[in-house]
Amino acid sequence: MSATFVEVLRNAAIHRADRTAVHVAGEAPVSYAELWEAAGGVATALQVHHPEARHVALVLGNSAQWVAGLYGTALAGRTAVLLNPQLTESELRYQIEQADCAVVLAGPVGRAERERRRPAVLEAAGGADVVVEIVWAGDDAPAGTVPWGEWVDVPPPAEPAPEPAEEDTAVIIYTSGTTALPKGVMLGHGSVVRNAHHVGRSFGLRESDQIFSAGPFFHSGGLTLHVLLAGLYGIPALSTPSFDPDGVLDFVEETRPTIYNGIETLFLRLADSPRFAPSRLSSVRTGWSTGTPAVLHTIAEDIGVPGVIGVYGISEASPNVTISPWRDTPEHRLETVGRPQPQTTVVIWDDARERAVQPGETGEILVRGPGLMQGYYRRPEETAEALRGGYLHTGDLGRMRPDGYLEFAGRIKDIVRMGGENISCAEVENAIYALGGVELAAVLPIEDDRYGQVPVAVVVPSGRDTGGSGGSEDELIKRLSANLAGYKLPKRVLFVEEMPLTESGKVQKGRLRDRILPLL
Repeated sequence: MSATFVEVLRNAAIHRADRTAVHVAGEAPVSYAELWEAAGGVATALQVHHPEARHVALVLGNSAQWVAGLYGTALAGRTAVLLNPQLTESELRYQIEQADCAVVLAGPVGRAERERRRPAVLEAAGGADVVVEIVWAGDDAPAGTVPWGEWVDVPPPAEPAPEPAEEDTAVIIYTSGTTALPKGVMLGHGSVVRNAHHVGRSFGLRESDQIFSAGPFFHSGGLTLHVLLAGLYGIPALSTPSFDPDGVLDFVEETRPTIYNGIETLFLRLADSPRFAPSRLSSVRTGWSTGTPAVLHTIAEDIGVPGVIGVYGISEASPNVTISPWRDTPEHRLETVGRPQPQTTVVIWDDARERAVQPGETGEILVRGPGLMQGYYRRPEETAEALRGGYLHTGDLGRMRPDGYLEFAGRIKDIVRMGGENISCAEVENAIYALGGVELAAVLPIEDDRYGQVPVAVVVPSGRDTGGSGGSEDELIKRLSANLAGYKLPKRVLFVEEMPLTESGKVQKGRLRDRILPLL
């Protein structure tokens, strides 16, 4: 089995040269031979132009160039930093600088492209002290950037870059936890490749399969369980630039994937289309998703993917932790999130009593195994806290059944998981405080039928400066949009006179939640 990203792509280019590697709706399909050549161009450019640069930021939407950038960075022996192009200027600048990215591979994406405005990444990277060069993947490269085609059009160096080892850091992926600022999760080549390999075995992947997901490539699930998984088996990775129910259904009918992967939102929102019918997914035999047993039953019975598999994962574990074989019973596939990956130990832990709980009892999910992260980049204290005792403390709750299958039971971390994005409550709260005129702010995860959870803000105005907090729900959200990505904005803002507090002055979010639920 391949152990690094380079070996994955090389093997596919040798044995499946003419097979489609990547096909994103609106782009021409790219074969594995073509992808190998494109990745080689990126690797050469990095060696020639930036021999000292260790970290390369990918700030692109789903595209063949994103995949070429990923593999090309690996071919050059560097680390790819996978960033969300929809973030604001300040959010991107923080991550680019925190990860020490000397080179930024960027391009037009999403709303900025549709509105023909300057993407935030240009201001973010242009203002970051660590950035040496911005390479532009789209047409009409903006001022201050180098066109991708011009950048890669250089003769190769005399000596190729040393190939990475499986223990070398392949990627850094930013994830939000209970802290206000996102942390860069460092994942090794071998950890990610092994993780993908086991998921492929659980799917029973074969040469005729094709994998579709509309989820972003920059997520750990998009990286490992879509792009790398397809490369490992030499099969096509199919996607769309963004999630649009009609566009997804049309593309699925056109390309006829056999695997459909994604968080529950990417399945359930298909039914938003008036043209939806389960028969339009008739080519799909299986795929992974998240969500409650009720949601997984809906995907299997109403959306048209009866072979769907419930999974549990976290970026810090490469990301898959548990999964069921695709031929497992519906009870196991839909009522649980599967069994641990090979050589992976899952312990359900009672922190108060400092011991593992019995089967059927609820506790925190702790994970140990080859898929664990190397740590958070330049965050040693947070790394030590997350990996204390040799286990990854996930902040998630679960129950282990007597038969060894895991049931997911919720989250204890102060985050909102909305449509696959982790939103730090503290980050949104800090942005609200920064507006001024706020005495107390609390952000809560509230269940939502479409997105799983959405952020709802509760604010106690200062009284000394009522204008700072915005004065109205709409105004506060509008002001927050200057500093927070759209998906992080509260879906509701409730103004109250007081909040329940602990003796130490902390907001009692459980009691606050009970108070506000009747108001939503």
